Amino acid sequence: MVFRIPAIDCFSVLIRRPLRLLYEASSGVKERVVLFDQYSSRSSFIRETKLSAADFSRARRKYRPSKVWFLLIAESPPSSGGFFYFDTTIGKDHLFRETMKALKLWPQDEPMRRSVDKRPMLRRFQSSGFYLLDACVLPVDKLSPIERKKAVLSQTPRLVHEVIEANPPHILVVKSSIFKPVIAALREAGLWTRVLNSGPVPFPSHGNQPTYRTMLRRALNKARLPS
Repeated sequence: MVFRIPAIDCFSVLIRRPLRLLYEASSGVKERVVLFDQYSSRSSFIRETKLSAADFSRARRKYRPSKVWFLLIAESPPSSGGFFYFDTTIGKDHLFRETMKALKLWPQDEPMRRSVDKRPMLRRFQSSGFYLLDACVLPVDKLSPIERKKAVLSQTPRLVHEVIEANPPHILVVKSSIFKPVIAALREAGLWTRVLNSGPVPFPSHGNQPTYRTMLRRALNKARLPS
């Protein structure tokens, strides 16, 4: 049996081989992911999470500054559950950890292990005018490159609306997979002059952590914020 839930425009039924991943979600309905073996009539849940797009949005808006000064745009919440704006770490909080290190809110040589209380750092992040938005409202990191690209493209209108609503004077776009479509959408909306990076800022994992921190600090200097 395959469970289907009404989908938001970012996602339709996505097919992978040798396994088909049926991923349908709604911001108002709990997400379910089902794995179907194309060589068998049997199907089973590989993951059932209580997280929805609305859950991510609520966690994010708790830490929205009254005046957004510096906006980071990332790809999506991670499928690992280590969302930037959740209150505690899971031990794989790459973007949060390296951002906090770049801002000197966490010691550069200290690992960030599981169950660290992120709230004090998030409040300081907020009070300094920092905010983070995602190109996609649900995780896309387990999708194929083509599927991820389609997901990002389908959500750029929503993203641009949220950027206009936040009205930040400074924007930094993180990750090469979203750089071109996001920049194109921001340019069309007349927001290009606010973008601080002329090329992709790498996601801070797989050895890119020092590069990410350096590029974020350079962007902060360009925006004339002492780092």
